[in-house]
Amino acid sequence: MDKKVPVISIVGAHNSGKTTFIEKVITILSDRGYCVVAIKHDPKGKAITDTPGKDSYRMFHAGAKQVILASPDRITSYVKISDYDPSDLIEKYVMKDADIIIIEGFKKYKNTDKFEVIRKAEKRNLILSKKDGLIGVVTDYYNYPLSFDINRPEKFADYLEKHYIKAEKYL
Repeated sequence: MDKKVPVISIVGAHNSGKTTFIEKVITILSDRGYCVVAIKHDPKGKAITDTPGKDSYRMFHAGAKQVILASPDRITSYVKISDYDPSDLIEKYVMKDADIIIIEGFKKYKNTDKFEVIRKAEKRNLILSKKDGLIGVVTDYYNYPLSFDINRPEKFADYLEKHYIKAEKYL
């Protein structure tokens, strides 16, 4: 990539609200004119990316190392790999004009600032700590030095814009 693109991770327990919050932040940043790239971790491989029985599914499961599915509004690429981390995905697949990359998951990935989603209804402690790269929390109750209201994603988008997208170290 020509420019250094900021990368942040949103982590949390299963069903903590990560995807819903990320979706709202992406909408806000996209509406502001930014090119946002999202990388979703599917550690159990349960995400449905194609319908069984369709051509691309059949080709991929027949043994193709990569299947590219092109349609008028998107290109989906399925690639068989044995081991990867977000650095590989960013280097090989992220669009050159990205302004920010938001990763969902990959708690153990070391090369990114992390923000943990934690809601009162979960009745749990934080999964990560500062030594794991935790910068702040997205919450409806949890007290942490840097916290964002899960119900006000625009404030988190403002923070990303100021501290990542427009920060001198990324320009």
